[in-house]
Amino acid sequence: MKKEYLNVLGDFIGIFQKLMTADFNIAISDTEKIVAALPGKTIDLNLKKGEILKDGSVALEAIYSGKSAIRQVPREVYGVPYMGRAIPLFDDNEVIGCIIVAESLDAKEKLVNMAQNLSTTIEQITAAMEENAAGLEKVAGLSYQMEQISENNLESVKETDKIVDTVYNISRQSKLLGLNASIEAARAGNVGRGFNVVAGEISQLAENSTVSTKRIADILEKLKFDNEKVSKQSGELSSVLNEIAAATEEVSASIQSLTAMSVDLVNMAENLI
Repeated sequence: MKKEYLNVLGDFIGIFQKLMTADFNIAISDTEKIVAALPGKTIDLNLKKGEILKDGSVALEAIYSGKSAIRQVPREVYGVPYMGRAIPLFDDNEVIGCIIVAESLDAKEKLVNMAQNLSTTIEQITAAMEENAAGLEKVAGLSYQMEQISENNLESVKETDKIVDTVYNISRQSKLLGLNASIEAARAGNVGRGFNVVAGEISQLAENSTVSTKRIADILEKLKFDNEKVSKQSGELSSVLNEIAAATEEVSASIQSLTAMSVDLVNMAENLI
């Protein structure tokens, strides 16, 4: 390429820019200064025609080395991150200038940040799900223990029912015995007067035992009803907890899949350019 063609090439950089979908600042230079330049939509390095190439620039690096040069520049330099590229132009074996392209990395940087934030959020959700799963497992264990205790209590109530029946039979027999003793004491007249007092006490004791036994039986019946209710609710709770645990496992599996996707997304975003 002849040196005089640099100006002609500069006339076509607008067409090159329109052919590309990426957002970039493009310029043509000779070995000392800018020949032509066009800013991008979001990136403008403020390159002007006739501007002397700066020491340390990617353009001079390409001109001095005779090789393509590439450099990533952070947001702090021009307010937008970009990838600077310079390709040397030759006339036979002599470098006569270069094409300079500064491609905006703003979208890539935002995508990387979004992917990293997504990855962090998923990690937090995963940790929370694991904690919830551990809590559910503990609650399920407690629910099972409650169910076992309720069943044991029901068995104890049944055994106590037998004791109450026995006490009730004793009180009934005692009452009958007191009644018979009162009859015999009445037959004995004055001689059986003292025995009649004893018979009355036995009858009263039997009556009190009957009342107390009935109260105990009522209490035990209520305990039995409450225990059956607790046992049923514990069973229902265990069933619900099992369903929640199953759903948690499905969510955890989905989160693992999202974690893998977020890692791929971060890698893809970092390797866009």
